[in-house]
Amino acid sequence: MSEAVIVQRSDGLFDQGARLRYIRHLRSDNRRSPRTQADADHVRVKTEMLTLRLMEKQHMLVRRDDANELLDTVCGVVLTHLGGMSARCSRDMVVRRTIDGVVHQIRTELAQVCTRMANERGEPPLDQQD
Repeated sequence: MSEAVIVQRSDGLFDQGARLRYIRHLRSDNRRSPRTQADADHVRVKTEMLTLRLMEKQHMLVRRDDANELLDTVCGVVLTHLGGMSARCSRDMVVRRTIDGVVHQIRTELAQVCTRMANERGEPPLDQQD
C-alpha cells in the first residue's frame, strides 16, 4: 500500500499506522516545496562562500592567478641566470659548452617534470589554454 494513501477500514475507522505513514510521507524530503529546497541550496552555497573566504584570510588558500604570477617570476629569474651562467663562470669555451650542456639538461628535466605533473592533474596543453 502506498504511503500517500489512507484507506478506510471496513468498520469505518482509519488505520493509525496508515495515518503515521501519511504524515511521514508529507514530511519527507521529496515532498518539500521548491521554495524550501531553494532556501536550503542558498544556505549551502552561502556557507561554502563564507568557508572559502575564511580559508583565504587564514592564508590556507591563494588566488590561482597570484600563484601563477609568482611561479612565472621565480622561473623567469632562475632560467635567465642559468642561461648566462656559463659566461659568468669561465672564458674557456670548452668549459662554457660543458656548463651550457648541463644547463640544457636541467631545463629539459624541469620541463618534463612539469609536463608530467600537468598531465596527471588533467591540465590542458599550453597551446590549448586561454
